[in-house]
Amino acid sequence: MVEFSKAIQLEPRYAEAHFNLGRTYFGRGMINAALIQFEKTIDLDTSHAEAHYYLGLIYHGRGNLKEAVKAYRKTIQRDPLHIQAHYNLAVAYEASGDMERTVSQLKNCIEINPRFTMARNRLGLVLQKMGRLDDAVTQYQASIQVNPNNVETYNLLGGVYFQMGRFDEALSTWEKALKIEPSYPEVFFNMGLVHMKTESWDEAVAAFKKAIALKPDFALAHLNLGKAYYMKDMKEEANQEWNRARQIDPRLRLEKLPES
Repeated sequence: MVEFSKAIQLEPRYAEAHFNLGRTYFGRGMINAALIQFEKTIDLDTSHAEAHYYLGLIYHGRGNLKEAVKAYRKTIQRDPLHIQAHYNLAVAYEASGDMERTVSQLKNCIEINPRFTMARNRLGLVLQKMGRLDDAVTQYQASIQVNPNNVETYNLLGGVYFQMGRFDEALSTWEKALKIEPSYPEVFFNMGLVHMKTESWDEAVAAFKKAIALKPDFALAHLNLGKAYYMKDMKEEANQEWNRARQIDPRLRLEKLPES
């Protein structure tokens, strides 16, 4: 920091020194000081893509989506292959509810780097929200081809199969996830939901118990384990699980629970 400050003292119009000082401030959490330096950088060199990008990060972090979008777009105008600016612009568009532009920016990321699985997975999630389930499956499958050991992608793919009512494919996909990461409570929970849909109560109980064993404070797993017990006419066990779920998360609404 001292080095960059000295450089600015010697040459106040040295844009790169202002940028490096701003980045140092940013890394230390001194956001207001960083903002001043990035703005000064742009005053001296409006073509400085990274200064615009860091301004986008600051505005984004403050929840100022309008200014974040402007900054990310200026970054991309100056550096069309700035993949993180494209990705963050997509995130900002998504937060503002502009799903079409979100999809467009995520596709730009994938065009720049087809192996950017985080962009593919986020695109899959956005497409799910838009009801474009087949397109979401395509993105998750492509992501798995790029990185066959990404357990989260299998979890997401299983989720869209579940949403489509393709329960056998959901289960087989989640089983693949467990081969990669056997201690994944959310996968066991999701498998339990499939068993609830197919009224396989014993299998549902077993799946929710495994989820809870891995994550004892998993409120929704306790809640659904209670429902599975209730369907097995095990009322005492059901009430115990519902009480435990409410202890963990008092926000759970009681009316959503079956009557015991």
